[in-house]
Amino acid sequence: MNKHILLVMKWLNDKDSVSQEELEKSKGEAYAAFAAYAAYAAFAAYAAYAAAAADYDYDYVSQAVYWVNRYFEETGEDRNEYLKELNK
Repeated sequence: MNKHILLVMKWLNDKDSVSQEELEKSKGEAYAAFAAYAAYAAFAAYAAYAAAAADYDYDYVSQAVYWVNRYFEETGEDRNEYLKELNK
């Protein structure tokens, strides 16, 4: 389970549930992972970046949604597992 995707999904469900500091930290970590081993980490990095920037421009919300969806399409991971984790 990708913790960055999970955090962005949490933020998409409730913008007040995640602080700007958490989003910025996740963005940095996701980009570090992307630089280290690429592959699907890129989708998490882009989603984290969009979520962190969304306070500044509304269009970034739709970009965060796009990258989360792309993550699930490309990885084949089960979105329902993430939703279950969010509902705990």
